[in-house]
Amino acid sequence: MTRSAGLGRTPITAPDADATGGNPAAPTRRAAAPPGQGRAMSTEPAEPLQSLAAPATGAARELDALTASGIILLDRPRAAPDEDADDFAELIPLAALPVQLPAKGTPPPARDASGLATLLRTAGAAEVALAATGGWLLSERRSSPATQDGYIRDVSWWLWWIQVRGLDLRDVSFIEADTYAAAMRHAGLAPGTRRLSACSSWYAYLQWADAAARNPFAGMDLPKRAGKPSRYLTEAQLDDLVVRAVAHESARTAAVVAVLKATACRIGELTAVQLDALGYAGDHRILTLPAKGGHPHRVVIDDHATGPLLDAYLAERGAAPGPLFVTRTGARLQRSYVLDLLQRLAGAAGIPDPHTLTPHAIRHSVATTLLHASEPLDVVQALLGHADPRTTQAYLHVDQLDRSPAHRAGRRPAAVVARRLHPVPSA
Repeated sequence: MTRSAGLGRTPITAPDADATGGNPAAPTRRAAAPPGQGRAMSTEPAEPLQSLAAPATGAARELDALTASGIILLDRPRAAPDEDADDFAELIPLAALPVQLPAKGTPPPARDASGLATLLRTAGAAEVALAATGGWLLSERRSSPATQDGYIRDVSWWLWWIQVRGLDLRDVSFIEADTYAAAMRHAGLAPGTRRLSACSSWYAYLQWADAAARNPFAGMDLPKRAGKPSRYLTEAQLDDLVVRAVAHESARTAAVVAVLKATACRIGELTAVQLDALGYAGDHRILTLPAKGGHPHRVVIDDHATGPLLDAYLAERGAAPGPLFVTRTGARLQRSYVLDLLQRLAGAAGIPDPHTLTPHAIRHSVATTLLHASEPLDVVQALLGHADPRTTQAYLHVDQLDRSPAHRAGRRPAAVVARRLHPVPSA
């Protein structure tokens, strides 16, 4: 008898009913009903899945642990046939007890390279695995400090998982990787995003360095990323946000909002950019942002609004080296502070649902506004610093509606109807 495990990419064959060796604790199977007679349904309420587990060892106990953990949920009829009760115990033939991942928002086990190295040594990793991990993080695609921090967090969760599960990181089954993905879904995480991809990339690098026997994430069927609609503001609402900041807030707040609107920069770029990144290129005043991927991205600071507001803030800030936007103590602004600032300003400016506004929504809004004003796609792409124009095209949604040929196509029928039903009298 073969059943799909639901966790791996190949079906798992359940052990034969006669292969129990007479063990009274092993599951037994009742004879199937003769053809045409069907199976009698039990009139008693279905027992909890935990009661189906064998009291000693085996797959039944493992299923009990899985269902009790909340990671694996099996659809089961309210009144299940008695003869199929032991089949549930054959679906998950895992050898160790599963665990739950902490809820979304829990701090990661490691935040930096030092913490990751400690986790690796605790997991029994050889020095070649540590060296390979360092090389993986320093490779071109992961050279940005922000990208490295994200990948360190992603891999640290997997290391936490396999240590709690008592596994050898050098040789982990693909079934375990799928169980990990199921645990992520249960914890409210999105398994189709970077966390699983990071682990797969890391294991591939370990294999090249002969530090891992296999990549348990290779070939995993990742769910497609669901396109979530992003919040954006109209051009008038963007203007209201700037006016509110200039009229009622500090010079620093006005400069922050102005730079966000003028450059469409990312929040990480805004908080990380240094004072010495301001300069000139010919007649243009520019700000060189530490863009995604570690490549510098130059944007123009206009002389009409952004430049004067930035200069007013710099007069208060002073010329001390360090981040461009700093607190009163000289520390750089935190992302959470900028988020709270924008939401407070949006509420004061009368913008609906201010609690849903994010710094990325400002970036989105600027791109949408420019495309709506018929700016060429390559110009907007250059402003946003996108390597692929298809990424910029994601902001075309509003512009595509306004440019729909349906608007022009409807004018002719309207004119024909008006002319024929209401003809203009001849002179």
